[in-house]
Amino acid sequence: MGRKVLTTPAKKGPDPAGIYPIRSDVRWSMRGDCVVLEYPKNLNRFERFLKRFLGGPDDIKRPLDKVGTMLWSLSDGEHSLLEIYLAEQEAFKERVEPVDRVVGGLLESMLALGLMRLSSTKGGRTGKGAARVIVRMPARDGRSKDI
Repeated sequence: MGRKVLTTPAKKGPDPAGIYPIRSDVRWSMRGDCVVLEYPKNLNRFERFLKRFLGGPDDIKRPLDKVGTMLWSLSDGEHSLLEIYLAEQEAFKERVEPVDRVVGGLLESMLALGLMRLSSTKGGRTGKGAARVIVRMPARDGRSKDI
């Protein structure tokens, strides 16, 4: 049988085939078969004050699950978001359905934390990054809407 084609409701916004996620320059390592990211905390002034007196680590260690690990490993600027969606869908089946919402939501979180960036060109060498990933939410009337 052939590979399952990505099926999602009609959407507005950038085509995932033209978006290339790229990992930021953060420390990461493998723990078993999952990635652990390590990056500095972004503390506000009050939190820095408390940390000075209470102590604590300077970095956050964020372990990723298998879905996040695959997203991280494929986010090299050479794989489009559509290719990542299809690979995740093939590997994890129903666990990531709808794949654009599950993996796109994870990607949005990593973008917000500054752990990844988006490029509109393969390799991320030129061009401007895509503004955001489209996440579909069901509307109250039963249709999907983009946010």
